[in-house]
Amino acid sequence: MNRLTYLIAILAVLYGVVSALMGGEDGPRRPQISSPETTSPAPWRGAQKLPDRSTGPTIEVDVGAKGSSTGTAFAITSDGWWLTARHVAHGCDALWIQTAPRKGWRVAEVHLHPNADLALLRTNQGRVPLTLAQGAPGRGEDGFSLGYPQGKPGDVHARVIGQARMKSVGRYRINEPILAWAEVSRTPRSLPALGGLSGGPMLDDQGRVVGVLVASSKRRGRVMTAAQSSINDLLANYPAAQASAGALSQRIDGNSFRQTGQSLRRDLTIAKVLCRVRQTRRRPR
Repeated sequence: MNRLTYLIAILAVLYGVVSALMGGEDGPRRPQISSPETTSPAPWRGAQKLPDRSTGPTIEVDVGAKGSSTGTAFAITSDGWWLTARHVAHGCDALWIQTAPRKGWRVAEVHLHPNADLALLRTNQGRVPLTLAQGAPGRGEDGFSLGYPQGKPGDVHARVIGQARMKSVGRYRINEPILAWAEVSRTPRSLPALGGLSGGPMLDDQGRVVGVLVASSKRRGRVMTAAQSSINDLLANYPAAQASAGALSQRIDGNSFRQTGQSLRRDLTIAKVLCRVRQTRRRPR
């Protein structure tokens, strides 16, 4: 497949079907993915090196008004640094990492990437971190996104299909490189949509973070992750948030990713984020 044919195919997949993965309570902006059981994965031809990140289609996403919501975050150091999506943390009056029903750690610091859908959170407590991969995945490679879609435990197995750019407009404006993935399977199978999985890690088959989930399509199960280069740019400004130890030592595959998700959620390496937005009352005229 030549480069022009490849770009046309990616445009056909992504045009008009991408919406931001806002928190679990932001109903109108949650992606609606129909018939996940019949989604066809990208054809497997072995991993292929992707072209330069500046190539690919541009997808526009409308970031609407913020309301109280849920998302996903994951530990990147053992002393309280977490990564999540920018739209999960932006506009919140208060944020918590949930540790149990009605319990959580208050987020003391929020640092937003200026031009990517990424945010760093800081709490006074930490958990065993995930390892960040050193290289970006190639086309055809598998990934596993683990977290809290719809505010409940859930996981997605996906496969890289190509690069693109995401232009966010509305509540904030950013233009960033992203990686597009074709969904292979999800658990639970009955999961209707992926809202709330925003900010969750995309892990490679070695358990290393190769992206952060930021968006999904409304059809045929496509998910998007922030580029690894954007993660590196954000962490470069916060040396204390750069971890050296990882939580995983075993491989992950299409049969074991559910158990991996359960284990990481139980250990709070992957956790639910709770965002509270105060409701302002309109003054009577």
